[in-house]
Amino acid sequence: MSLVYQEKKRVACYESDSTERMLPTTAMNYFQEASTNQGHELGLGGDYLKDNNLAWFLVKYVIRFNDYPCYQDEVTVTTRATGMEKFCATRRFIIEDETGLAKVVADTQWLLINRETEKMERIDAHPEMDAYECFEKGEPLFKKMAKISRFDLEKSFSVRFLDIDFNQHVNHVKYLAWAIEILPLEVVKTRMLAEAKIVYKAQCFYGDQVRALGEQLAENHYRIDIVNQDEIILCQLELILR
Repeated sequence: MSLVYQEKKRVACYESDSTERMLPTTAMNYFQEASTNQGHELGLGGDYLKDNNLAWFLVKYVIRFNDYPCYQDEVTVTTRATGMEKFCATRRFIIEDETGLAKVVADTQWLLINRETEKMERIDAHPEMDAYECFEKGEPLFKKMAKISRFDLEKSFSVRFLDIDFNQHVNHVKYLAWAIEILPLEVVKTRMLAEAKIVYKAQCFYGDQVRALGEQLAENHYRIDIVNQDEIILCQLELILR
């Protein structure tokens, strides 16, 4: 098994909703921080990537909410690489409560990119990556997401400075926030997100004008595309609520 990284968190009030449940986006923020911290701990963090003109590009994300931690709960965030082959890596994240019960589980898929050429880079060309102790191929998360046949939900957003991360583009967590924002208010107030599948297709930058276009496939089941002002699909999401 690959090297496991863990850290403790206590859910803050600003990371919770009006019912004191953890926001879905909080879980994703915890996961991003954990993977970043593991990279730093192994000497493979931001400085290493910058010095080698590399970047990890997130392409797919599946997150499942078995239950939601609440305000002031202490949780353990765990992550490990689950596969590394050619240009692609997969990584698993878990949020556990104090009893060790898995509340949130996520699987992600990444491509290693050369910043200068913007082309994919072979992971095995960088033997330092062996520090993750991951020598498995990993499993595909899911196939292509079906196209939206129509959209009956729509909302527009302007990309703010606070939406931008240290890679100078919109942080990947923002897309889920935009997708949830277009759901009918009565749905958001009475239902909880059970699962989200996300495909990241293109980057989004400060000043862009984006639209979230949603189709309700069934009760508590939605497909959402995020597009920019040029109608380029930036992100595709499938949300299941309960």
